[in-house]
Amino acid sequence: MIKFRLIILAFVSTIFMSTGCDETQASENVKVFAPTSVEKEVQLRGSFKRSFEIHEFVSDNIIYYVSDPKQLLIKDSKSINQKGYYKYFETYVIGNISPIGQYGPLGKYQNQITIREICA
Repeated sequence: MIKFRLIILAFVSTIFMSTGCDETQASENVKVFAPTSVEKEVQLRGSFKRSFEIHEFVSDNIIYYVSDPKQLLIKDSKSINQKGYYKYFETYVIGNISPIGQYGPLGKYQNQITIREICA
């Protein structure tokens, strides 16, 4: 008899768990965040520096966190004979600047640039 009650209890609890939240209840708690600005494409000349947890590009005294999905800067550093993990060199890039936010390790950087192309 106890086994039968446990089976019924498990069945009823499974039904209650599978029903989920009511749609009206869920929609009341949803917050919509609109981006403050749109990414814009720029051409910048500056210094790229990479070391432990640092991937930054400095141009006109503004420090950008570098997002380089195609690894263009690393390929460029090899062409100027910079070997090893630590890099520092001057370059001219085309990329997209993201809206002001918190980028990089622990949100250290307010600006981010995503490298699209390196100019000669």
